[in-house]
Amino acid sequence: MALWFEQALLPEGWRPSVRMILKGRFIDRIVHGIPPEPGDERHGPAFAGLPNVHSHAFQRAMAGLTERAGEGGDSFWTWREAMYRFLDRLNPEGLRAIAALAYAEMLESGFTSVGEFHYLHHDPSGAPYANPAAMAEAIAQAADDTGIALTLLPVFYAHSNFGGVPPTEANAASSTPPTATPACWKP
Repeated sequence: MALWFEQALLPEGWRPSVRMILKGRFIDRIVHGIPPEPGDERHGPAFAGLPNVHSHAFQRAMAGLTERAGEGGDSFWTWREAMYRFLDRLNPEGLRAIAALAYAEMLESGFTSVGEFHYLHHDPSGAPYANPAAMAEAIAQAADDTGIALTLLPVFYAHSNFGGVPPTEANAASSTPPTATPACWKP
């Protein structure tokens, strides 16, 4: 398969009439200054994909659940409480589906890699999973399912507010660090 672009940003700069020959999901070679060949998929300009360096994929499923029109009562803190209520229902299968949707939408928008801030480690009852990496593996599988490159960024919240306020029960249930470190993931 080959892709032909009117122009492409290559390491040496913008070049016109660029043909990329693919082998599977990888670029085998690039030539420029040539017309498209029959069967080439034709496109406008091409440049390297963008990284999404700060993602919480599960929040994709919360879109619209916390916004309120009108005065008062809506803040980061009310949003956060709604988020924790949402997380009380999330399991690895649901997380994988949500993350796959978010990652597919990222790919459609030109993002080719994602840095996923990960702090979900417990089941909906608040207990640790038998496999402490269950939720991280769901994120990794969603990345693999969609083909987006993933950097999993484990996070631990020791406080629930400014000034060292101890975690709430909801904070502690979702963000207590697992007892085992998940293996690195490469799609």
